[in-house]
Amino acid sequence: MRTTDRQSREGKPTIDEMRYDLAEQEAINMSLSEIIEFLLNGYEGLHSFSDIEIKEEWEELFGE
Repeated sequence: MRTTDRQSREGKPTIDEMRYDLAEQEAINMSLSEIIEFLLNGYEGLHSFSDIEIKEEWEELFGE
C-alpha cells in the first residue's frame, strides 16, 4: 500500500497541503479513461476553489 503525504504529515495541515491531499486522493482513484478525459478537455484546478471550500471538502474526506 502506498503512503500518502497526508499520512506521513505531522500536525494540522495548511490550506495548500489540504489542496494537495484532495488532488492526491483524486489521482489515486482516477481510471485511465478519466485521465484521458482530463487531458482532452481540461479541468478546473483546486487553486480556483476558495480556502473555505477546500477546508470543508478536506474535512468531509479526511476529518475525524
